[in-house]
Amino acid sequence: MRWNNRARPLGCLLAVFILTVCLRIPAAPQITTAPSPPATTSVAPESQPPVPPPAAPTPVILIDAAHGGTESGAVLGPDNLEKDVTLTFARRLRQDLISRGLQAQLVRDSDTLLSADQRASIANQSRPSLYICVHATSQGSGIRIYSAMLPSGSDNRGPFVGWETAQAYTLLRSRLLQQQLTASIQKTRFPIRSLTAPVRPLNNIVVPALAIEIAPATGQVSQLATADYQQMISAILANAIAGIRNKLEGRQ
Repeated sequence: MRWNNRARPLGCLLAVFILTVCLRIPAAPQITTAPSPPATTSVAPESQPPVPPPAAPTPVILIDAAHGGTESGAVLGPDNLEKDVTLTFARRLRQDLISRGLQAQLVRDSDTLLSADQRASIANQSRPSLYICVHATSQGSGIRIYSAMLPSGSDNRGPFVGWETAQAYTLLRSRLLQQQLTASIQKTRFPIRSLTAPVRPLNNIVVPALAIEIAPATGQVSQLATADYQQMISAILANAIAGIRNKLEGRQ
């Protein structure tokens, strides 16, 4: 009985000691972690559609109605002068070319007198894709297409171009276009001839240049002044020129 009474204080002291030690032990520190950034996914840039190449410039056809003013040209009838036939036809051809998506301009759009040198200067300054000089005649039948006939020994050398042989640089191209137009018109079975001749101002022009001469198909010279005949020839020529548009664009 005495042993038990003495053991109680010791048990109490032991319990107090353990409690004191537990209170003195610092609590384990809490470790906080920063929130991780949200996951990102790389987005590839949107592919841009390919840029199409620039369109080729629309070819420009410069139409030169021969004669004018006091220079009447051939007398094709009592009231039928070449200067009037060529101007009327040039206006028709201009409209037909525009309706086919080409650009067309006239050297003269009125009864004006221009010298051959003036006509060549206008063509050389405007630099068309093709220069066409229009003539009319009572001889022959259908259409004749002329390219320049240069004088012998007409090679241009050095930095300057001779006025009388300016066409030398583009004569081969002029004749290539002449052949292509002739071949196209032949398919229509309309009478056509391809020739070379010293027709002014072809020799003085530095861009591809041709002369067109229209004649009656029936032998009646009065046919040249009729709207139906002019419209038919104009449509034939405009179709042929539009058919070689890619060749004309290639010059640009």
